[in-house]
Amino acid sequence: MANKNIKTSEVLERSVQISDGLTQTSADGVNMAFDKKYGIMFCAYMPGFQGCYGESRGRISLTYFPASQPTNSRTIDVVSGRNVYVPNILGLGEGKVRVFYEDNSKADCDHLVCYKDFDYLTGVLSEEKHVMLKKDDDTLVPLTGSEQFSYLENNGFFNHKYVATEQIAIGGHTIFKGEDGCHYGAITSCFAEPILYRSNDNLATIEFFAVCPYTAQYEMDYKFLNGKIYAIFRTNKNIDAIGFTYSEDNGKSWSEPYFFKDSIQCRPRIILHNNDILMSYNYFNADTKNRPAIQQGRTSVRMVYGESLELVCDLYSKCGIVNVCIIDILGDVYFAYSTSELALEYQNGNPAVRGKDAVRYVKLGDLTPKF
Repeated sequence: MANKNIKTSEVLERSVQISDGLTQTSADGVNMAFDKKYGIMFCAYMPGFQGCYGESRGRISLTYFPASQPTNSRTIDVVSGRNVYVPNILGLGEGKVRVFYEDNSKADCDHLVCYKDFDYLTGVLSEEKHVMLKKDDDTLVPLTGSEQFSYLENNGFFNHKYVATEQIAIGGHTIFKGEDGCHYGAITSCFAEPILYRSNDNLATIEFFAVCPYTAQYEMDYKFLNGKIYAIFRTNKNIDAIGFTYSEDNGKSWSEPYFFKDSIQCRPRIILHNNDILMSYNYFNADTKNRPAIQQGRTSVRMVYGESLELVCDLYSKCGIVNVCIIDILGDVYFAYSTSELALEYQNGNPAVRGKDAVRYVKLGDLTPKF
């Protein structure tokens, strides 16, 4: 029997803008973390610059607010004035978060992965530190692009025609905590295989443990459930879709990918929701008119639940749904995304849409299928 409780676009009418849309316009790299003790939501992203669509590669911002009162928000710049890219965020508890980003100031691909800690209670932002990689011989080195590609080559991967000289993209996944107490995530790049990593010190140090053998473009998300690794990834331009795969042996082998119908290249996400997997992906919507190529289809998002991939949420917005993030809080799903009204209208600086191109946030509630 079909699910009769699919969430539709009407829920977006309750969404709240959490960046100002003027000095911070269309944003990239949206990631969230929740502090259960204080009920505070943290959202890290790259704000675009005033009057022009696109992300800013010189600024990482962090907005924080009570999860139930997103209009009561404050924002700080974690980094500004440097060539930085793709934030990610890890809640440390006790009102603290760790914000990761990549230092792209070097001309080659050897970009360092950096982080700063922010204390919500004191308002103090720590000094910058580098994420360290524990290699197979137990030596510690800074995590860089060359270390990433060296690991792939040494393990029989990265043997294709593309030259992966883009950033490491530590922000292209959701950091999560496993049952063993370690934190997990993925290191991705442009047209290389994602490397899965774990850490027992809040990602101050990471170690690689597996490779997903399918070429991805920037983004890959995964979760552990019932002895499997479930993964969703953004494919290369030749496929131009979102792929879903799983491993039953801790990443030694993977199933043939399933490609979501009408899905497009954007940031896919997977979380655990009520003891099963919940995945989100952008899909093509024919109502694109003469919008820029980067926005073709990025007005619509679907969410599917469980290994049966049952549709539970189908969202459309004329203002765009780009660079999405989903998070589960006590059985309810919260959704943050970037709008792109300036790009959709193709009129940068149009006074009619000024201030609306920003990060938005909404509670979707329980998305468990009900029959």
